[in-house]
Amino acid sequence: MASILFQFLIKAFMKNSLKTKSSSILLGAILLIFSVACVKKNPGPGGKASIKGVITGQNFSAGELEKQQITFTNGAQLEHGDYFLLNQVKDGNNYYIYFKNPNWVTTADPNLQGRTGLEVVFNYSDSNIGIAQAVKSKLASIGVLDFNMTLTNDILTLTYKSRKDIPDPDNGTTNFAIDIANQGSADYISPSILYMAEKHVYLCYGNNTIADEDVKTNNFGEFEFSNLQAGTYKVYTISDNPPYLDEHKEVSKTIEITESNPNADAGTLQIYY
Repeated sequence: MASILFQFLIKAFMKNSLKTKSSSILLGAILLIFSVACVKKNPGPGGKASIKGVITGQNFSAGELEKQQITFTNGAQLEHGDYFLLNQVKDGNNYYIYFKNPNWVTTADPNLQGRTGLEVVFNYSDSNIGIAQAVKSKLASIGVLDFNMTLTNDILTLTYKSRKDIPDPDNGTTNFAIDIANQGSADYISPSILYMAEKHVYLCYGNNTIADEDVKTNNFGEFEFSNLQAGTYKVYTISDNPPYLDEHKEVSKTIEITESNPNADAGTLQIYY
């Protein structure tokens, strides 16, 4: 259309002398119209195009780290062959820790089925702190454990590295006090997918990395950016980032608005919250 108009104005201009005032005005009009017609619009406001979409989400609830505490007795309260039970000690395997007094010639190992045994040598004269240190050292000797250990006097605290439900330990045949300081539980992601109302959605023009405008979704999770020109846009919103706590991530789509497709649909952006 601009090319046809340009050719028409050129023919009209050729019929007039360049020396006349009217011809100069006509020439200026030709150049102005042609330059405007040839300018390529940049992405941004000022047009009649739009981008719409929907935000949905699944609820993420972080679990708890299991924390167990074992309070040890002294050696005088142990017998040759006494044991206690710990679960998911290494690579998810269950163990039993048994005590051997070197003055006894019989075996101390109770050979509990389905568990791995660890032998701790003790004397009846050992203090409760000495027994605690011996157990901690034996556990540390088997390599990377499923929990971290801290020892305060005669109390050994086991804090598991993964959020999950850990079967409770058992003091077995000992007089050790075993407590669950914090019950472990697994992360939970709801199977329900909901429309996210009042959720911020952001729009970047072209290659901009900072949002140029934002809107909130309605009660049905719908959003719309209007009065846009043809060009490339990025639509994004912010999601939680399971299984990591206190971390977020961008959920985005790149949208191309064209003259032939002025009303673009970003579809569904799904997040965790």
